[in-house]
Parts: sequence; C-alpha cells; structure tokens
Amino acid sequence: MKALLEFAAALQWSILIASALTPRVLNWRTNLADLHPFLRKLFWVYGAFIVMVIIAFSTLTLLHADAMATREPVARSLCVFIAIFWGARLFVQFTIFDPRPFLTNWFYQFGYHALTVAFAFLVFVYGKAAI
Repeated sequence: MKALLEFAAALQWSILIASALTPRVLNWRTNLADLHPFLRKLFWVYGAFIVMVIIAFSTLTLLHADAMATREPVARSLCVFIAIFWGARLFVQFTIFDPRPFLTNWFYQFGYHALTVAFAFLVFVYGKAAI
C-alpha cells in the first residue's frame, strides 16, 4: 500500500506538469480575453488554488505514506477526502465537460485519456487506503 501511495503522490506531480500545458492548449489568452477582468483573474486564482491543493495532497502523501498505509485515523480521513476530490474530478469530467472541441490531435486525445486513467487510479488508491 505504501508503494501505491508513493506512486500516487508522484502521479499527482505528473498531473500538475500536464496541467501547466492547459493554458496554452486551451488558448486561455484568447478564449478568456472577452471576460471581464475580474472574472479572468478569478479563473486564474481558482486554477492556482487547485494547483496548491494537489501539491498539498502529493506532499502530505509523500510525508505520511506510512500512516496512510497503516490506516491511522487522521490519515484515513485524509485518504477519504483525497479520494472524494479525485472522484468529483472524474464526475465533472464525464458529466459537465465536453472536451471534444479541444481533442484536435492524437497527442491531446492520448493525454485526455491518460489523465482519465490517472484520476481513476487516484480514486482507487486513496479509496483503498481509506478502507
């Protein structure tokens, strides 16, 4: 379990690396230009907060993988929360987002599906660590 958690922590850093490509891939400079400046800044701030949360998840997992693997009570609670976070991300991906207009080449399609698998893996690992 500890090895799976450590892999999950590293995977979250990989997700952050992929997310760094998002503004360019989705052409945020052009697509957000029509928004009111407040809304445009709000969009960036929300993105920054999500990045900070994922950094925290990864760092806490690396620092406390032993406690998470042995299911200490607070560590279990953290695992539940992280599993819910990634589960919610999957739910939003399948029910709210329509990425088709942006999946314009094989690389973007592969990346989208690889991220989907990564999110599902994170739900599985943290869910397993929680129960």
